[in-house]
Amino acid sequence: MTDLLAVRDIRKSFGGVHAVDGVSLSVPQGSTTGLIGPNGAGKSTALGVIAGALRADGGTVEFDGDDISGLPPMNRARRGLIRTFQTSSPFSRLTVLENLLVAAQNNPGETLLGAVLLGKRSWRRHERELVDRARELMAQFEMTDKEDEWAGNLSGGQKRLLEIMRGLMARPKLLLLDEPMAGVNPTLARGIEGHLERLRHDGLTMLMIEHELGVVERLCDRVIVMAQGKVISEGTMESLRTEQEVLDAYLVG
Repeated sequence: MTDLLAVRDIRKSFGGVHAVDGVSLSVPQGSTTGLIGPNGAGKSTALGVIAGALRADGGTVEFDGDDISGLPPMNRARRGLIRTFQTSSPFSRLTVLENLLVAAQNNPGETLLGAVLLGKRSWRRHERELVDRARELMAQFEMTDKEDEWAGNLSGGQKRLLEIMRGLMARPKLLLLDEPMAGVNPTLARGIEGHLERLRHDGLTMLMIEHELGVVERLCDRVIVMAQGKVISEGTMESLRTEQEVLDAYLVG
């Protein structure tokens, strides 16, 4: 498969700590790739560099055939590189529906041309389409009854679902997931896994950090292992379970 994302030798240090130390990885189009490793391995930092939230000290990030290393996160997002975060942070005083609508990109009503010069006709239909898409997502994620709920009133697990739905509203080519099941109860975690499995079968490309290795084995086509800021191995979860270096990273790291 063609690589949608190709990361080469990215580095990021904080003071004297090399959080990401020469990481290279790729994510094939249409695949779900897992990124695993012990706490402090540099996984979330690597994801931040890929998304543009953190400026790399070196290396390159290529996405969909283009070098995007110098682009800010908003420009990467406009190209379809969308990230969710380890800690969900919805707009608490907006409803679930409103949280989804603000995540959509390229709204004609947000430009001077669309809002003033072309008038309401230029954006009203687009706005209706966005509402329909948001409601479709809420139905898929079993959140329809929360449409008018303040996002701040949601449970931790429901905020996780909202975070994923907001990512999908941006119509990603690649969805970066930072521990999508962290901190939720086992029942909801199984539900989130089911939603991600559906997205996988729909062909959405995903790169996912996850600590629950059973989930990684069930969802991911390929798995990359990090430890101490470096990639130490990659392969299927089944094959990685037998590698001593991977076992040592988890047992010692």
